[in-house]
Amino acid sequence: MTYPNVAGLFDLLDRWRHLPAYQLERRADIFFGLFLPEVLSRHLRQRNIEIDPHLIPEFPLGQGGSKRSDKADYFALSIDRKHAFLIELKTDLRSRRPSQDDYLCRAKARGLNCLLHDLRDIAKATNVQARRKYFHLLQAVADLGLMKLPFRLEDKIFCDGNPRGVYKLIESIEIVPDLPSLEVIHVLPAIPPKGSDGMDIIDFPFFADVVEPSGEIGARFADSLCMWSNVEPGERPQ
Repeated sequence: MTYPNVAGLFDLLDRWRHLPAYQLERRADIFFGLFLPEVLSRHLRQRNIEIDPHLIPEFPLGQGGSKRSDKADYFALSIDRKHAFLIELKTDLRSRRPSQDDYLCRAKARGLNCLLHDLRDIAKATNVQARRKYFHLLQAVADLGLMKLPFRLEDKIFCDGNPRGVYKLIESIEIVPDLPSLEVIHVLPAIPPKGSDGMDIIDFPFFADVVEPSGEIGARFADSLCMWSNVEPGERPQ
């Protein structure tokens, strides 16, 4: 019997990305996330910026004054805590939407302090299971040193029912001062043919060069990245 292996996994992604309803970004994001800290560090090397390996995926970008949010594919922070980044991943240039660029620009302009205050408000979800998931997100942010969670918050969040005082505890979460400014980096198959309009871009060939030496997964991922860069979804191989 032949068992599944790394090559077979990426072979499926290579084939299925051409199908009408298949969303490659949602299936491949774990591989991008696995190598992204190293790739970002290499991309930012000239600025002497090294990225903390603990990324946060699907980072909420609050809309201010409401509990609705957009999402950045990844949030990344430098090890020295002086730089913060919103990372937008696209595996198909044609899937880029102006609305996404707009909300990323708005989030950058509003700043990390506002986004963390919004996150604190969003975490006061009425649904118990949702609130528990938001606790894990709050803990991930706290582990990066960007906020301090109050004593007993975890116990309140995970006790049965809707405990008294839980919202007040969430409101007491301390957001640290002197937060870094936000930057936006796009990870794209290639530089857009109409120009980058000043965007900070990591293209797939650069990503592939960084990950290729990183064992079996890195080498096979690099092969797919190069193909994804050269052949758009739905097109015939060159």
